[in-house]
Amino acid sequence: MTLSIYKVFVALIKKINLIKLSIGLIIGGSITIALLLVIFLIKSSKISLNQEIDTAIWGQYGDIVGGVVGTLFSLVGTFLIYITFEEQRKQNKREGFESSFFEMLRLHRENVSELNYTKYEFRPIKGHMTTATTRKVFRIIFMEFQECYNEIKTFTEGIKEDDILEYLYKNKLNSIINNRKIIIKEMALIDISFSIVYYGSGEEGQVILRDSFKGKYKKEFFIKVLTFMKLKPTKEYNAVYENWRTFTNIPSKRITIAINELCEGNINPNKRDSVKAKSISDSKYTKYYGGHQHRLGHYYRHLFQTYKYLISAKYLTEDEDIFYGKMLRAQLSTYEQALLFINSISSLGMKWGLTPEPVDIITRYHLIKNLPGTHVSDIIFKTYYPGVIYENEE
Repeated sequence: MTLSIYKVFVALIKKINLIKLSIGLIIGGSITIALLLVIFLIKSSKISLNQEIDTAIWGQYGDIVGGVVGTLFSLVGTFLIYITFEEQRKQNKREGFESSFFEMLRLHRENVSELNYTKYEFRPIKGHMTTATTRKVFRIIFMEFQECYNEIKTFTEGIKEDDILEYLYKNKLNSIINNRKIIIKEMALIDISFSIVYYGSGEEGQVILRDSFKGKYKKEFFIKVLTFMKLKPTKEYNAVYENWRTFTNIPSKRITIAINELCEGNINPNKRDSVKAKSISDSKYTKYYGGHQHRLGHYYRHLFQTYKYLISAKYLTEDEDIFYGKMLRAQLSTYEQALLFINSISSLGMKWGLTPEPVDIITRYHLIKNLPGTHVSDIIFKTYYPGVIYENEE
């Protein structure tokens, strides 16, 4: 009971502006002293300059001033001590916050500095392995997403969203959309594409992806998509890559028919497309989409926890909160912001904004405001995050 009363008292004190209250009490106490002085002067009107002071009357005056006004001033002193204590406590919290925040900022930079990605690239005469480091890695991963998204978009041309999504998951996405003009099919293809880039199309990635897609997408659909995407080899396998490139240049309907036969294991030897798809599938090669979970997993977890830590610092003012948020955003390159935008639309990263916990972090701190133009691969930024103020709008 006593603890409950204390909590109520502390909550009430926090709602009151103690500085204004203290000033009011000082003014009130001063006015009270002046009024009492006038009253006692009136009562002792017989006193003249030549008479002795009536100690009894002024003693009463002193007692009243000490009893009433003195209590008010003591209360003011208590309030000022409490204010000083609270300010010191806030200052200590702020210093502790800054120490932890800047350490997390340092770790973020360290995470980026440790990134590297070796990949085979074509050159005018011949190809060779090139290694990207630090922020350049995000550019390559983002370009891989664009490739994957465009390939899947072509492969699913003419397929309706009801043939892609499970009923319950479609309803879930509709509730997430929340009156935004988002195309459900586009959202699904972004999720599928980013998930393939993230986990990879190799054997291990295929297992994870099939488990991840269950309950979200129709099994018959995602099995065909994964079968199609795992056909793509890395570019150092020149002959296989050339076969794959030739195969993907045919009309999407023919690709779909060939993949259907490949999935069913019923290859018609008279159909060149199906035979070519089977030939690519039977070849030994490294999958083009090798996966980036080991690169991006820790990076995104740490970045997300840093923003959650900032949000939890309730003792910061709104301006301070936004200031630290901008400071962290300034560490993100354009490609980091672009990949974060894509990640936030996928089921892997919706908690960044589409299913906020506890707030829409991307909108609150305008994390993607530096993205150039208005869209990427026909995915319009403002459709998903209308509250962000983008650079091209300023």
